[in-house]
Amino acid sequence: MHVSRVGAPLTTMMAKLLAYLLLLTVAALTQAAFFYPDAVSSEIEHILVDTHGAYASGFADAITPCSNYVSGAQTFGRETAAQWLRVAFHDFVTARVDKGTGGIDASIGFETLREEDSGSAFNDSFAFFRPYVNARVSMADIVALSVSMSVGNCGGPQIPVRGGRIDATGMGEEGVPAPETSLEQTLEFFANAGFNQVDSIGLTACGHTMGSVHHGGFPTVVGPEAVNSSNTAGGIHFDGTVDVFDMKVVHEYIDGTGNQGGPLVTSFNESSRSDLRLYESDGNATMHQLYEQEESFLNTCVPLMQRMVETVPKEVVLSNIISPMAIKPVNATFDFTSDGSLIFKGYIRVLAPVSSTPPKTITLNPSSHPTITLSAESATGTNVFGTTAFFPFSIPVGNPSSLQSFTITSSSVTSKFTIPYSSTFVVPTLSSSSSSSSTKVNVTIAQQPSYSTPKVSIKAPIPQQGTLGPAIGSYDISNLKSIGTKAGLKLWEGSVDLGVLATGSVGVEVLDSKGAVLDLLFL
Repeated sequence: MHVSRVGAPLTTMMAKLLAYLLLLTVAALTQAAFFYPDAVSSEIEHILVDTHGAYASGFADAITPCSNYVSGAQTFGRETAAQWLRVAFHDFVTARVDKGTGGIDASIGFETLREEDSGSAFNDSFAFFRPYVNARVSMADIVALSVSMSVGNCGGPQIPVRGGRIDATGMGEEGVPAPETSLEQTLEFFANAGFNQVDSIGLTACGHTMGSVHHGGFPTVVGPEAVNSSNTAGGIHFDGTVDVFDMKVVHEYIDGTGNQGGPLVTSFNESSRSDLRLYESDGNATMHQLYEQEESFLNTCVPLMQRMVETVPKEVVLSNIISPMAIKPVNATFDFTSDGSLIFKGYIRVLAPVSSTPPKTITLNPSSHPTITLSAESATGTNVFGTTAFFPFSIPVGNPSSLQSFTITSSSVTSKFTIPYSSTFVVPTLSSSSSSSSTKVNVTIAQQPSYSTPKVSIKAPIPQQGTLGPAIGSYDISNLKSIGTKAGLKLWEGSVDLGVLATGSVGVEVLDSKGAVLDLLFL
């Protein structure tokens, strides 16, 4: 895979990892036609919920177990889950809320050569995130989602998830607190991002309940004596449960036990004790309050981290909170069988809560069609919310306009879904993308015979200079030609060579005369 990144070439191992992730992600995230409740929410909910087992996205593999370092040898002493928290904080804290700029916008990807963004976390994380970015899910959304995944999958509470962020096209302002930053300037940086003194102490304690500080990135904080054969980057943990989101960092700091709050409290270099300066800035009053909260400390972290990931540029409108769906149609689309018959097909995913078991059968009641009973596939998925089961379906369709909705009934839940059929759709089994030296996209569109030539646009994540975060390129397919009919619908076929390797799922959009999207298929 080609990666365009100024000053940060990828190792062979990382290139292989990216190639594997791209194949895995494209396979897992391929979705067509109808997204519930919408494309952004459906894609993000998939990553959030489908973490292990059947149809898993592969995203949570990076932080399973939570001590794992996905980007290199375990002897480096790094943890991907903690890296993700650091990436989000560095992206967030340069916000200027009075101006409505910055925050979680993925600008950190352009800023990795700044001294204030020292360390491997940023390129490690963006390299892993990259295949999950597409025309509907931005890198900034993935940065925010990674916070929820790290916290929620490593013993902590669920941080609410939203989509809709817009990726920056260049660097943002400077202003990340460093170990040697004065207390006054540290509080100023936090204030710029909308956090007061108490908020700043709380967010720092929450963020430093996982992870380490490494000699390799911060030699003025951690001395060379921390480096050994099983800890080659020379990491010293913030607390004794480095891979668990808990309140141990607060206990060890107040009690003076264990790691006593971590190397940013105890560093041999007094000028690098930035956490100590911050915690002591109100006489340790906030840290004592957090200490007394016991397990409620985790609930204190939720609104602080939610505010962090929801600090975005003023032009961004975030989605509603994206919650796990008890019943979710997946890959629901019109398609053709091998003999040319029109069908409506896909899967129904049922999420059974923790300590319960998914049903073996459910019923599907399509409008103007007979009710059918669906049986679960043998493979199930697991996640922190429970267990998922998948029910394949295929419904013969004579008149597409008659199929306007369908109702799913499980053992305890009934959900109704509409089918926004527009008489035009991308045909999944006759559309594909392939990559060698560049990505080539072949599409087939089905529509009513009386319609004029469809307008098709390809939206593809592609490499851009200065960051491992992709840009979204737009390509029109202008060579569409009629290739006959199936089931009374006229077929159009066309292709385009992107001239570059796509870094993630390629979106095929069919547009009306005003540019509105009639159908969307991810390849």
